Amino acid sequence: MQKKEKFTVYNHNLVYGNNQLAIKKFIALSRTDGTLQFTNFHRYVANPDRKVKKFNENTNNRPVFVCKFLNYAFFTKGISSLSDLTVDIGNDFLNAYGMHELPDDDEYVRRSRETVKRCVDVIRDFYINLANDKRSGCRIKPDDLYTRRPARNKQGRAYEKKVPVFNVEYIENVKAPIYRDMPNKAFSLLLDHIAENHTDLLGLVALQAFAGLRPSEACNVRRMDSPLGPGIMMKESMGRLAGVTIDLREELNLRSDLLHVGSIKKERTAKVPDIFLKAFRETYDLYMKYMEGRPYEAEYGAFSVNKQGRAITYNNYYSRFRSIISGEMIPIYLNSGDEELVLYGQTLMENSLSPHVFRHWYTCQLVLSGINEPGVLMDYRGDTSPESALSYINAKGELEKEYSRVTNETFNYVMWAARKKNNERP
Repeated sequence: MQKKEKFTVYNHNLVYGNNQLAIKKFIALSRTDGTLQFTNFHRYVANPDRKVKKFNENTNNRPVFVCKFLNYAFFTKGISSLSDLTVDIGNDFLNAYGMHELPDDDEYVRRSRETVKRCVDVIRDFYINLANDKRSGCRIKPDDLYTRRPARNKQGRAYEKKVPVFNVEYIENVKAPIYRDMPNKAFSLLLDHIAENHTDLLGLVALQAFAGLRPSEACNVRRMDSPLGPGIMMKESMGRLAGVTIDLREELNLRSDLLHVGSIKKERTAKVPDIFLKAFRETYDLYMKYMEGRPYEAEYGAFSVNKQGRAITYNNYYSRFRSIISGEMIPIYLNSGDEELVLYGQTLMENSLSPHVFRHWYTCQLVLSGINEPGVLMDYRGDTSPESALSYINAKGELEKEYSRVTNETFNYVMWAARKKNNERP
């Protein structure tokens, strides 16, 4: 089948300052011969209401929405330049997007109301930016994008409200909730299996399960001896571990090939809760022992690296985790002889599991340990809004039915490692 021309997002990685990584997104036309023709369309992607932006700010999925729109406008509607755009073309695209009727859509496409609304906002901003750029040749004026209706403010004063002209319909997508539950038995078995067979992932799992990091954030963590600054700091008191903090204050370049390892959703310094200090230290020690003599790019000092010594990326972590669950853990659960684990294995055959399960398990354990203040739970989780924390706190009764609370003796990986070394069964 002949390759079609299409607009696509091109990521350009730029290192600046103290090895900070900025990802600049450009929109390019992918030709049938595989070459790229760069455009200046990226200038119309940003939110027009935000005048001041961070240099390394990630535009997230805005360019993806815009590329879908451009492909529709150029290759379905047949425009030859942005000056040919009309408001009707934008309205037609947004309705096709909401109703799952784009040329590449099939019966498996699902878009939530929030996704459709996000797309509407991005395309509206694209039109506003285009209309405000006198160099674009666009005949659309900013006032063409709104109608004005009478309204009253909270004080009762009359004013004219600007209402976007886009009138969008969409198919409501009833999404099944993301499956993320994991009984303690299944958790311990999975962690043991990773420690024994996929030790290079053990550090990532510990950062998620015992510090609550998101998978992509765990990929950003540096070693204690990183020349870019320690990513993990441990505080000792009276010969005991008294605290662990993890530096997530900024995304840095952690690979010589400049590949982006993943995003930090909230820049912060994360702390390992007291209930997990012992478990974190023991998994940390096991992982660092595994790393002795293995290659890693010392000039970056990434904590979790692949066999080539480069920082593990979120995409690689995600795909390997899914493969471990489907190809290794489900058979282990089904053949365990434990009724609860067998049932869990059967459940996983019908539900997908991602590494986010560790963060969910972590949060459940914090709530079961007695944390009932949304602000405290938000701080441990690195949340920007209280909705998630409140949902866990309000569901404490259900969590108590599904999970047992961990104790200091729940995990003892040093004893586990010793048993493995002596070929003893746990």
